Amino acid sequence: MALKVPTAALRTYDMLKESPRATPRHSDARDPIVLEQIHGRIRELLVTYRISSQIGQNRQTFVFWSEIEPLVREGIFDDFLWML
Repeated sequence: MALKVPTAALRTYDMLKESPRATPRHSDARDPIVLEQIHGRIRELLVTYRISSQIGQNRQTFVFWSEIEPLVREGIFDDFLWML
């Protein structure tokens, strides 16, 4: 499934929040600072060609969730767990 990068960041954030290694939640609200950092990490993965992308209408970048999800499970984003 192709997602816009901000949407992929949201799904990654939610997946991290569900991790048993995440810090206990004080709120279900999403932290915009952490979301921006996850967005940046996804952009880094694009630049280093660890994930692929497509350019859609209006030159929006789309990434494939099937490539990001295994990286989340692998621990690429685990350094954000303490910030949740």
